[in-house]
Amino acid sequence: MRLTDKEGDFSDTLWIMKSTTKCALSDFSDSTLYRIPTETPRVKNFDGEVLVSFSYAIELQPRCARNDTAVFSFWIKDQAGNISDTVKTAPIIIFRL
Repeated sequence: MRLTDKEGDFSDTLWIMKSTTKCALSDFSDSTLYRIPTETPRVKNFDGEVLVSFSYAIELQPRCARNDTAVFSFWIKDQAGNISDTVKTAPIIIFRL
Protein backbone atom coordinates (compact mmCIF):
# COMPACT_ATOMS: atom_id res chain seq x y z
CA MET A 1 0.00 0.00 0.00
CA ARG A 2 1.08 3.55 -0.52
CA LEU A 3 1.27 5.83 2.53
CA THR A 4 1.38 9.58 2.01
CA ASP A 5 1.15 12.24 4.70
CA LYS A 6 1.49 15.97 4.05
CA GLU A 7 2.49 16.80 7.64
CA GLY A 8 4.48 13.60 8.24
CA ASP A 9 2.77 13.07 11.60
CA PHE A 10 1.39 9.58 10.98
CA SER A 11 1.40 7.23 13.95
CA ASP A 12 3.09 3.84 14.13
CA THR A 13 -0.22 2.00 14.42
CA LEU A 14 -1.71 0.28 11.41
CA TRP A 15 -5.29 -0.89 11.93
CA ILE A 16 -6.36 -4.06 10.16
CA MET A 17 -9.84 -5.55 10.00
CA LYS A 18 -10.71 -8.96 8.58
CA SER A 19 -14.31 -9.49 7.46
CA THR A 20 -15.47 -12.90 6.29
CA THR A 21 -18.60 -14.09 4.53
CA LYS A 22 -19.23 -17.43 6.27
CA CYS A 23 -17.53 -17.52 9.67
CA ALA A 24 -17.85 -14.56 12.01
CA LEU A 25 -15.41 -16.28 14.40
CA SER A 26 -12.67 -15.48 11.86
CA ASP A 27 -13.38 -11.74 11.85
CA PHE A 28 -11.09 -9.39 13.74
CA SER A 29 -10.03 -5.77 14.06
CA ASP A 30 -6.58 -5.23 15.53
CA SER A 31 -3.91 -2.60 15.94
CA THR A 32 -1.55 -4.33 18.35
CA LEU A 33 0.27 -6.67 15.96
CA TYR A 34 0.99 -4.30 13.11
CA ARG A 35 3.33 -1.35 13.53
CA ILE A 36 5.07 1.01 11.19
CA PRO A 37 8.72 0.85 12.27
CA THR A 38 9.83 3.69 14.52
CA GLU A 39 12.85 4.30 12.28
CA THR A 40 10.52 5.31 9.43
CA PRO A 41 11.19 9.02 8.91
CA ARG A 42 8.31 11.34 9.84
CA VAL A 43 8.93 14.07 7.28
CA LYS A 44 6.64 16.56 5.54
CA ASN A 45 5.15 15.23 2.30
CA PHE A 46 6.01 11.65 3.31
CA ASP A 47 5.49 9.15 0.50
CA GLY A 48 6.27 5.48 1.08
CA GLU A 49 5.03 1.93 0.88
CA VAL A 50 3.58 -0.30 3.58
CA LEU A 51 3.95 -4.05 3.16
CA VAL A 52 1.84 -6.36 5.34
CA SER A 53 2.48 -10.11 5.59
CA PHE A 54 0.04 -12.51 7.19
CA SER A 55 0.59 -15.88 8.81
CA TYR A 56 -1.87 -18.57 7.80
CA ALA A 57 -2.04 -19.94 11.35
CA ILE A 58 -2.82 -16.57 12.96
CA GLU A 59 -4.62 -14.18 10.63
CA LEU A 60 -5.80 -16.27 7.71
CA GLN A 61 -6.98 -19.69 8.84
CA PRO A 62 -10.77 -19.96 9.04
CA ARG A 63 -12.00 -20.52 12.60
CA CYS A 64 -14.87 -22.66 11.29
CA ALA A 65 -14.58 -26.06 9.61
CA ARG A 66 -15.00 -24.79 6.05
CA ASN A 67 -13.38 -22.61 3.42
CA ASP A 68 -14.19 -18.92 3.62
CA THR A 69 -13.82 -15.63 1.78
CA ALA A 70 -12.28 -12.61 3.49
CA VAL A 71 -11.73 -8.93 2.80
CA PHE A 72 -9.00 -7.09 4.70
CA SER A 73 -9.30 -3.36 5.44
CA PHE A 74 -6.38 -1.12 6.46
CA TRP A 75 -6.20 2.40 7.88
CA ILE A 76 -3.94 4.61 9.98
CA LYS A 77 -4.43 7.62 12.24
CA ASP A 78 -2.11 10.60 12.50
CA GLN A 79 -1.03 12.51 15.60
CA ALA A 80 -3.80 15.09 15.06
CA GLY A 81 -6.42 12.32 15.18
CA ASN A 82 -7.16 12.32 11.45
CA ILE A 83 -7.98 8.88 10.03
CA SER A 84 -6.72 7.92 6.60
CA ASP A 85 -8.76 6.58 3.74
CA THR A 86 -9.49 2.88 4.19
CA VAL A 87 -7.80 0.50 1.77
CA LYS A 88 -9.60 -2.80 1.11
CA THR A 89 -8.37 -5.94 -0.59
CA ALA A 90 -10.36 -7.75 -3.21
CA PRO A 91 -12.15 -10.81 -1.78
CA ILE A 92 -9.63 -13.53 -0.89
CA ILE A 93 -10.63 -17.19 -0.80
CA ILE A 94 -9.07 -18.91 2.22
CA PHE A 95 -8.96 -22.70 2.30
CA ARG A 96 -9.35 -24.65 5.52
CA LEU A 97 -6.35 -26.96 5.85
